[in-house]
Amino acid sequence: MTAASHARNTTIQRILGIARRCCVVGVLGSMCGCNPFQTGEPESPTGALIQYPSPSTTDNVLAILSLSMRAKDSRAFLDRLTADFRFLPDPVQIQGPDFRTFPAEWGTVQEEMALAVLFSNSDSVTVDWSSVFTQNRVEGASVGATYRVNVFSRTSLTASYTGRVEIVMTQEAGSWAVREWRDYVVSGESNTWGLLRARLLGSG
Repeated sequence: MTAASHARNTTIQRILGIARRCCVVGVLGSMCGCNPFQTGEPESPTGALIQYPSPSTTDNVLAILSLSMRAKDSRAFLDRLTADFRFLPDPVQIQGPDFRTFPAEWGTVQEEMALAVLFSNSDSVTVDWSSVFTQNRVEGASVGATYRVNVFSRTSLTASYTGRVEIVMTQEAGSWAVREWRDYVVSGESNTWGLLRARLLGSG
């Protein structure tokens, strides 16, 4: 990892540290099947308790995405996506059975639906970024990163999703937002954020 990448990772973790809260679970296990969650009563978003950083840098956008997931604040998450946002799953993984009903195009509407199912049927969600690399482009910036999403259900089980993303961000009026999100499988892992999205929409 380069010094610049290490500095960026440190910055993101420092921002996330402002809103860190402990999650106590009795049993940790892995979930399987098409519906990774137990049903339950929806919880109210707690986004008002979170102090989000300004989206003035790409690192801050990653931090906002993490913080909004922890807060179950879908509006804050969706606000960091452009109107023409597109999510693209891993090109090999999308051939699997979990993606049979995956839409031809995944935009903000599908993202909002998936978040609603996730937040209504989980106790808490955490997202951690690592190995962040940013490359400036004429039309914006390309951000590569490894992620780990932990989903804690009401039965105290946890499902983890790990992968690699390539995110294209654009800037408007000083604020950065995600326009394109490409998901990739990493060696030794099969549960990706793309798989989570597919299961959420399939179970919704």
